[in-house]
Amino acid sequence: MKKYLTVIAMIISGITSTAQKQTFNVVSYTQPAGWQKTENEGGVQLSVTDKKTNGYAIAIITKATVSNAPANENFNNDWKRLVKGSVKVNNEPTMTEPANENGWNVLSGSANYTDGAVKGVATLLNATGNGQAVSVLLMTNTQKYQNELLNFINSLELSEAPEQQNNMAVNSGSTNSAIIGLWTSYILETNGYQQYTAGYLRKEYLFKNDGTYIFRNKQWLTKAKDILFIYESGTYTVNGNQLTITPKQGKGQFWSKTNSSKEWGKLVKSSDYKPETVTYTFQIIDDATYGNGIVLKPGKPTERDGGKFNAADDPFEFRYSFRKLESAIDNPPGFKTESENKSAIAQNESTTTVKNNASVVGTWSQSTSSNPFGQSLSDGYTTMQYTFNNNGTYEYVAKTFSQNMSYIIFSKETGKYNIDNNQLTIIPTEGSTKSFTKKPGAADQPDKLIKTEKRPLEKTTYTFTSYYFSGIKETNLVLQNDKKTFRDGVHSTNNLFANAWYYKPVSTNNPKIEMP
Repeated sequence: MKKYLTVIAMIISGITSTAQKQTFNVVSYTQPAGWQKTENEGGVQLSVTDKKTNGYAIAIITKATVSNAPANENFNNDWKRLVKGSVKVNNEPTMTEPANENGWNVLSGSANYTDGAVKGVATLLNATGNGQAVSVLLMTNTQKYQNELLNFINSLELSEAPEQQNNMAVNSGSTNSAIIGLWTSYILETNGYQQYTAGYLRKEYLFKNDGTYIFRNKQWLTKAKDILFIYESGTYTVNGNQLTITPKQGKGQFWSKTNSSKEWGKLVKSSDYKPETVTYTFQIIDDATYGNGIVLKPGKPTERDGGKFNAADDPFEFRYSFRKLESAIDNPPGFKTESENKSAIAQNESTTTVKNNASVVGTWSQSTSSNPFGQSLSDGYTTMQYTFNNNGTYEYVAKTFSQNMSYIIFSKETGKYNIDNNQLTIIPTEGSTKSFTKKPGAADQPDKLIKTEKRPLEKTTYTFTSYYFSGIKETNLVLQNDKKTFRDGVHSTNNLFANAWYYKPVSTNNPKIEMP
């Protein structure tokens, strides 16, 4: 991919970085020294800010997603979603010559943007190959970091495009059964530097098999004084690929905030929300790998779905992801409704609940670029993994590696756990930490044991949640505790949940730690 950003390469030059590369999904890269790294459900964000001048630079690598669209359509879709959805773009992107790398068709383009009083340059690289698409976005409002950006570009490499899997189909929808379930649009708020805040916007439809529906919208934004909550219910009908929603009741409210994003204050006032009957053209995307989605096309803005923030040339269409778990929207205090908090799967007599062992059984993993105490690791990482067994026992393992350390640290802890509603208590019985020399020729692999130390045993009770991230179609085990723990370290910078750690299921791209 480093060959294709000639727009930037013509105006800056730099020294090729020799730092160790990291890999996220199908993209390998070198993190610029001194930049902050945030890995979340949608990808990896690298950023740096000059506090004196407010100059910044951001690099975002998305996770590859299934797409049968051509390369130019994938580029245009991500340009609208990642660039136009965040800032005001002054012109159409200036495109470079298309190219091919490891079976990927690569397109890149740049344009100036404004974000309030801030002016900058956005550059998007999009790669399409074998039914998948992945993007890298660069944004900066200063020339100070151009050398770092060029070195980052020069470090980018794509793995070979995987063989296409015929696991995605488009269903125009002809019966009510096609749309029965819970469909959600959960978006995290970002600030002017495109970094995640504690805020979020959540919309969802619950279509029941009796022809009724419930729509809810909750917006908790950091700069908004109050919480917006919208509730609507009524009936729906399906005729071919036409979905008509007819509300019977609906209201919008503003509620004051408390110190937590999950808590409600007092009812402030009603909003001017007006329920409206709308007929949509709809499509259902059947995707066995990344999860199903529904696209609603009203051809105009709607009270429920919005549309006022669409770019001028964007179609009025709204995308929602199918959610197997319970809703992530909580009702205001005293707000009584039917059973909308139950998941769509519950409507079909099958449900996943967070109140039993099934919610946590399995192996869950998280990685950071710091050690457990929050200290930054130079070109290194700490990976922590929990394995919860059906019989109430658990195993915790961790691996810490850094270029500046002459050894690798492995930790292991075992014990028991129990669950009481949404409370998970971990009770360790034994644990140890071992340090190993680095294996010659394989820097992050252990060689010889240096020392073994006893590990402090820390009984901890967490509030836990199984949370589905629609952006990557992945469920995370979210653990919350007001204080950092010896096992989990400092809290995640993703503030969707307060004082939390996010553990994702192990996979081919996120394998289990091999203990020496």
